[in-house]
Parts: sequence; C-alpha cells; structure tokens
Amino acid sequence: MKRHSIALAAAVAILLSGCNSEIKVSPGQAYFASFTYTGNDPDFETSKLGNGEIFNPILQGAYSDATICRKGNDYYMVTANYCFFPGLPVLHSTDLVNWEQICYAFPTEQHLLNTSLRAEQGLFQSTIRYNKYDDTFYITGTLVGGGGHFITKAKDPAGPWSIPEWLYGFGGVHPSLFFDEGGKAYLINQGEPNYEPPYYDYKVVWCQEFDTKTMSLTGDRRIILAGGDDVEKKPIWLEAPQLYRKGDYYYLLASEGGALGNGFATCAYRATNIWGPYEHYAQNPILTQRRLPPGRENAVTNTGRIDMVEAHDGNWYAVFQGVRPYSPNNDFNQGRETFMMQVTWDDNWPYLLRNGEPVPNKIKAPLGAQYKTDTAAFARYIPHGNFTYTEYFDSDSLPLQWEQLRTPSGVSIVPNGERGIVLPLETNNIRSQRHAGFVGFRQMHNIFSCSTEMHFVPQTPSEFAGLAMFLHDDNNYEFGIGYREGDCMLTLQKAVRDESGIFKVEIKSERVPDSFIGRIFLKAERTNEGFVFSYKTNPEDDYTVFADKVQVEYLSLSRKSGSFYGVVLGLYASQAENN
Repeated sequence: MKRHSIALAAAVAILLSGCNSEIKVSPGQAYFASFTYTGNDPDFETSKLGNGEIFNPILQGAYSDATICRKGNDYYMVTANYCFFPGLPVLHSTDLVNWEQICYAFPTEQHLLNTSLRAEQGLFQSTIRYNKYDDTFYITGTLVGGGGHFITKAKDPAGPWSIPEWLYGFGGVHPSLFFDEGGKAYLINQGEPNYEPPYYDYKVVWCQEFDTKTMSLTGDRRIILAGGDDVEKKPIWLEAPQLYRKGDYYYLLASEGGALGNGFATCAYRATNIWGPYEHYAQNPILTQRRLPPGRENAVTNTGRIDMVEAHDGNWYAVFQGVRPYSPNNDFNQGRETFMMQVTWDDNWPYLLRNGEPVPNKIKAPLGAQYKTDTAAFARYIPHGNFTYTEYFDSDSLPLQWEQLRTPSGVSIVPNGERGIVLPLETNNIRSQRHAGFVGFRQMHNIFSCSTEMHFVPQTPSEFAGLAMFLHDDNNYEFGIGYREGDCMLTLQKAVRDESGIFKVEIKSERVPDSFIGRIFLKAERTNEGFVFSYKTNPEDDYTVFADKVQVEYLSLSRKSGSFYGVVLGLYASQAENN
C-alpha cells in the first residue's frame, strides 16, 4: 500500500506541475484524448448485399420512434431520445438512404429543462409534419414527467425551432398533427376513453381540430378509433396513431400490443370522412412479427409504430421500429432501431407484410440511391453496416451524435476546439437521476468494442472516471479509476436497486499497475461470451483483460421494465461515487 501511495503522490505532483506534457488534466477533471468505436455484426457483411440493396435497419442503434415528412426532394426524420439532452434529433436526407443529423429541435434548457426525470421518462415519440400552406414544419410530442404535450415549429428544419408551447386539455401520449387540403389542421392522440373501459389497458384515439395561428385546440374532441383492430381479443395499448390522405380516403394507422414486446403490431383503417366511421382492413395487421418463431436466424422483433411518406417519385415508404435480438428470449441492448420498407397498396389499402412474413434485413434502395462512401463515419452521414469510428472532440461543440444525461445544471460538457475533451467531476453520479458527467454515443451493433485514452488521478474516495455503458439509472456499468485508502484503484462496477434505492456494487477492483502515472487506456467489448473489460498503461502494449464473461443481459431492454431507449456508451467522470 505504501508503494502505491507514493506512486499516487508522484502522479498528482506531475499533474499539478504540468512537467509531463503527455498528461493533460488538472485535479477535479478527467481528460479523454479520444473515443473509438468498432461494430462488427455478421448481419452487416457487405458481401451479403446484392446489386442496389441496402441494409435494414436504415438507422442502427437507439434512433427510436422515427417520424418522417417531406418537402420537395428533401426528407426529414425526428427520433425520440427520452432523458438525454439535447432533445429530439432532427435528420435530413435527399434519397431516404443516407441520413445526416442536422440539429436538435430542443438544443437549450429553454427548450428542454430536464434535471431529474427518470430514464424512462422525457421526450417520447413525436411527429414531424410539413404544412405547405404556410411553409412551416411542426413537431408535436410529449415530455413525459415534465410539461406534458407540446408543439414547436420552424421554417427551416435545421433550426432554430421555437420554444415549445404546451398543449393542455387532453391526456395520453403521441399527439400527431395532420394537415388536410387547404391547410386545415387536426391533432390526434392516444388516450383514455370518456367512458368506463371494458378491460385493462384499453385505449382510444382522439381527434380534434387545431389552430396553427393560436397554437391551440379548437372545437369538439371525438374518438375515431376505440380499443384496436379486434376488440373481442382485448388488444392493449392502442398507440402511435398517424393520419394520411390519399385519393378519396383518410387512412389511420395505429399500433397495439406494447412496443417492448413481440406482440406488437400495426393496423390500418380508412374512412371517407376524417371523423369516421373508420373501416378496419380485413387483412390487419399490416406489420407484425408476433407469429414467427423466437430464436430464428436474422430475427427482427417488436415491430410497429409506422409512419409513412409519399416519395417524390410517387411511391410510398414507411419507417418503423424494430429490434435485432441476440437470444431466443428476445434480449436486445442497442434499443429500438429504425427500419424501412416500401408500402404496397392493395385495393386502396396500405400494407408492408402479410401476417407471417419476416422483416427483411436488406431491401432494395429507395429512389435508386447508393450508400455515400466518400466520407468517414459521422463526418457527415450516420454510418451503415459495420464500421470503425474515432472521435477526437477537436471542434468547439459536442458532435451531434453525442448526448448528455439530462439537462446540465451547472457546467455543460463542451469541447474547447483542441484535441480531446475534459469532463469536470460532476457533483452527481450516473445513478442519481440527475445530470451526470457523462457524454454518450449509441451502441449500434450487437458485437462491438469501444476504447478511450484517459488522463485522470483521483484524490478522494468520491472521485471516479472512465468508460460507462448506460441503459437506465439502475442498469449501467462503469469501468475506470477510483480511489481507496491512498491507492488508485482500477474498478468495474454496476448499479443495483433494492427497496432502499439505487447503489453501486463493485464487480472487481484492484490497485492500478505500478506503470500508471495518470494515463490509462480502457476498453470494453462485447463478444459472444459476454462483455470483456481490458486496460493498458502504455499505448504500445497489448490490452490486459481485467474482467470477462460479464453479463450482457443486464443491459437488455427486454429484462428491464420501463426502459425505452437503448444502451449508450461513453465517457464518465464524477466526484459523487461514495454514494
């Protein structure tokens, strides 16, 4: 112990004196020189693609609850990101294949103040729509646990988006705007009926006129769909309603069965009047995987929440959620991903798959498009398939694909334009249900690795920094450097909840090697046998395994009730690790 205490004191002296130019951090901070992510799923081997094909999903990782619209030849999507900040990623494409994130709709605390919402709360599924009659884009959604339903608008989807206006007078979730001929607007949403429900989790779809000038509801509210497709079978959680008009019909799509289970399905309804009555499609559902066997090869499960768009070539396409499980128990860690299929119209009814058909893991590219391969991953476009991505944080803003855990309550995490990023040791830890010193990036593959070079020397038992893998406030791993009884400790820990609250449990902890002088290289990877955590102190050395066969299912959404986002991998620093 004395030997390690001397080494620690020497390292602190080096940091304070600045005499070692390789160590770029001060006490109370952790410096990360870079972050490298490599994904390598067998499903994404490019040799499996035929001529003119692309991979499905079109967006890997927790780009959840996608909604889509078009203006001319430009397409825009918005996805949900729950308790993370900034809120509501906005994406752009000209070909439905290559997508670039262009902004967040809620980039400031004036847009999104979330300092204490639980991980399963925050920004749920929203809807983006373009109104050609006033040349304006609108996003409607729900901040669950916060202000409730909202609407925001922008002339340019790249921003700025207006400070959200709160919508009152109705409950439920998933409010969605529909613009009829002449620009007349309607708002639909999932909610409770105005009568005694016949069974548990029975929901309805409400519709009401909406005035875009006053940004408020007007007129009577009416139920246009009750229960779901076959009420005698007691479908639960009717949700995610979307309205469209094509020809003589209004089309209503709505999902049922629960978004985190493989009983999820989307059904189609149509009417010649927006208020109904809505006819049920005889071949509903138009998308489900619930009748296919679990554990099948290349399985896609939990499919639903369709949003459709008419492309500029006259074809219709649908985006929807799906997951790629890695076990027969439907375990999945990277969250609900965005899939796409062309819509088939049959006797004026839309559908994606007949019941029993599997979601394809590759599709013909829409609009004859091809993957853009002239830029590195995330240099502009969100990458597809297998790739390696290294982030040096050498701009003066956090890259758009990186998110913080809740709205910063003090010092925000912002790069300074030089290589690497400094994280102040936050006064909250990653389990505290508060903003924490954590910046993260979506896990986008089942088989992956991530690594970083970290400069950090803790000086009290409450200080810790390293890599983190976050699913929920009480489901996360941290691998890094802490402090105990005068020694720097290399530690792997996880969160556990019991009736008294959330606390950390050390999986393994040991003194850092003698070669540690404030810089360490950390690596976490997923193999077929579990997570492996490794380290080294010299960049020229091979990694040394610290812990292997660590449970992967601990971060599976199917085993964590109330988790809606996927695993986020990233960098973490805290001065509150003693609780």
